[in-house]
Amino acid sequence: MMYKFLLYVLFLCDLYGNVNWVNYGWELFDYVSEARTASLGNATVAYNFNHPSSAISNPYFPLLSTRKISLTHQSRFAGLINSELVSVQLKKEERLINLNLIFEGISNIPDTRSALLDWGYDGQYGTKDLGESNGIIDEGERLDYDKISFFNQRRFGLYGTSNFSLRNIPFGIGLKVLSSFLGGHNAIGVGLDFGFYKSIKNLNLGLVIKNIPASGMLWSNGNIEGTGPSIEVGFHQSFYILEEKSLSLNPMTNLIFSSSERHLNSLYYNGGLSVDILIGLEAIYKEKIMLRLGQNSLYQFSGGVGIDWEKLIIDYAFLPSSINGIFANHHLISLSIYLDWLITRIKETKN
Repeated sequence: MMYKFLLYVLFLCDLYGNVNWVNYGWELFDYVSEARTASLGNATVAYNFNHPSSAISNPYFPLLSTRKISLTHQSRFAGLINSELVSVQLKKEERLINLNLIFEGISNIPDTRSALLDWGYDGQYGTKDLGESNGIIDEGERLDYDKISFFNQRRFGLYGTSNFSLRNIPFGIGLKVLSSFLGGHNAIGVGLDFGFYKSIKNLNLGLVIKNIPASGMLWSNGNIEGTGPSIEVGFHQSFYILEEKSLSLNPMTNLIFSSSERHLNSLYYNGGLSVDILIGLEAIYKEKIMLRLGQNSLYQFSGGVGIDWEKLIIDYAFLPSSINGIFANHHLISLSIYLDWLITRIKETKN
């Protein structure tokens, strides 16, 4: 046992010594979510709504057995990027296992590396004037559109979670696998998350530690990319109003402490540390109709609605265009079906 542990430590030391630290790749598991989470600004680390997709926010969720299967489609940047999310919960003996399958595709990405007529400011080849062969498009230079090629990017993610207990301390573990195909290259990587949850009177607290000790990607060309850990702390509380508690208000917030996901508009950043805040509010009427507002880590507002028809739940999320207005609005729609009802309907159809 000690021998295996030493080998693991030596491997990590070698990995940390040769890795290229990046901020991209594993964000797929952050922004690809179902519509309910997205409309709440992804501020759901402490908000358990008993859905298999909630495990992406906190591996400790959902707290109870849920016989649902969920399908989510997300369209971003005027349809340039499309993603799909399938969420389901399995039960093996007494253990609940939550699975989330993610697909993201980007088509027809232009490759202009061979299309630049890098002839300098005078626009003539071989004169060796200023700007010639510097690899930058300068004044007087142009692209040869006949030499522009196109490639695709495809990414597949698998996120599996379950709950455990160590010395009477309950926690959730999330194992994530990411496979990426970019042009003629491909990569595969593994990451690990930990989630905790505690309810103190009416206040719910959530804690998630992501990418422990680091999430890595090994590319087909031999490059290794790593993403450092981050910590998310969440708070949520429910307030019931009107008679018979027919209306509930659910404010929530997350704080993200990260060394790798800094933004220029972060709440705080200094050196290698950044702090971002996420905010969400959900109003639920008679457990049937839901209205939502949120603000994500990029400080973009979001909103959405949800309708629960007992055996069928439909959620929609709307994310306005970016601050500079260049990109189009984002839309998400999720469809959740109770498996028992679905299986019964299938059997009735066969009979």
